[in-house]
Amino acid sequence: MKNAIIVVLLLIVVVVGYYAATTLRLPMENVEGKTERIIRGDLTLPINATGEVKPGLRVEIKSEASGEVIEIAKRPGDRVKAGDVLIRLQKDDEQRSVDRATQELQIAEARMNSAKIVLELAKGAELATAQAQVAQLEPQVEYAKYRKDRLGKFDPSLKNEEETVQRDTEYFRQLALLEGAKAGVEKAKLNIPRAEYEYEQYKASYEAAKATLGDAQKRLDKTDIVSPINGVVANINTQIGAVIQGGKTTLTGGTVLGVVLDDQKVLVQAEVDESDIGRVLAIAPAWARPGREAALQMPADMAKAVEQIEHVTDISVESFREEEFQGVIERIYPEPKSLSNVVTYLVDIVVIGDNRDLLLSGMRAEVSFTSEHVSNVLLCPNDAIRDGPNGELGVYIPKPGSPPSEHETQFVACKFGLDNGNYNEVREGLQEGQLVYTKLPIKREEKDRAKKSSRG
Repeated sequence: MKNAIIVVLLLIVVVVGYYAATTLRLPMENVEGKTERIIRGDLTLPINATGEVKPGLRVEIKSEASGEVIEIAKRPGDRVKAGDVLIRLQKDDEQRSVDRATQELQIAEARMNSAKIVLELAKGAELATAQAQVAQLEPQVEYAKYRKDRLGKFDPSLKNEEETVQRDTEYFRQLALLEGAKAGVEKAKLNIPRAEYEYEQYKASYEAAKATLGDAQKRLDKTDIVSPINGVVANINTQIGAVIQGGKTTLTGGTVLGVVLDDQKVLVQAEVDESDIGRVLAIAPAWARPGREAALQMPADMAKAVEQIEHVTDISVESFREEEFQGVIERIYPEPKSLSNVVTYLVDIVVIGDNRDLLLSGMRAEVSFTSEHVSNVLLCPNDAIRDGPNGELGVYIPKPGSPPSEHETQFVACKFGLDNGNYNEVREGLQEGQLVYTKLPIKREEKDRAKKSSRG
């Protein structure tokens, strides 16, 4: 019984001691104040924005061919290479189109060849025949004219009227035949452009039929729907047994059957507030700024891109809180977005590093651009910076030579630089390791309140 009482008393002593320690700690802090040391380090002034993870390239898969889906070769999440089959269609419909186009091409070819023969005849045999007939009749006309003129020189008493009529008639007959032959030459010449026109028409019909056959053969080949890029299948929007209408036969260009994402290039598209976009433009590489020359592009080798910039962009996502992601600004869009009177500008950031594979399209991201940066400088906690007796900025330090129990303070005027919200760059007034008050002792606080009251 006595031992039990001793144990209870000990427990009471422990509880009372703990209570006293915890309840007296805050009052002691109020009396003594709280100090921190001036440290040396780097300070960055960030520009914060939110964004969304996007793939470098998003390709919607449509079908140029028509037919029934007979196989789905890849599923969402599968990695594919360019040319890998995603979906297979039944080939029957497209094969019939190829057969019809083949027959139409053969008919068009026969018509074109026939027109070509007609053209060659018009340019060759027909014209030559007409010209030969003219050449044959010209001397006959000359001879008939000679005989007619010669008879006209005879003495009228010696002329035979019947013979005169015969020679005149023969001359005019030969002359008419010559004129008809010359007209035949002109007709043969006119037949040439008409034959050329018909040939060109049939040739164009042949070329159109050949193109139709090519398209039909292409659609037949496209019954195997393949991935156009290396990447990851994001979605498949069809199923076995579904009947697909090809994009060539629909006004909308066909149904989206799937989506493939290029996961080798991962972007974060950040929305930067209009008040910050000027500072982002100032630190952006030349290739990212609006109005650049078209030839000025970000290097494909990301290591070279990083070498050409001063600071990378820091990225974080809620899904991987412990991971640190980094990126390089690739593009700043010149046209703003406006929603509920809030104006923002889109900025594309290419994520670098092997851990980019963790990021999935659509994730929300926090982006931090390095606007200004200083290295190896003195840093003062923002809680320590106060207005001095004469209105200047500075800090309170433990008064040199004063007994520690008195908690006397002394104000030191300072010059400050960059401020990241937690620490301020100290340019003049303090030294590394020096103690500054982040919470003033109770006496100092009372003096400050009294001074402010007297001013009021």
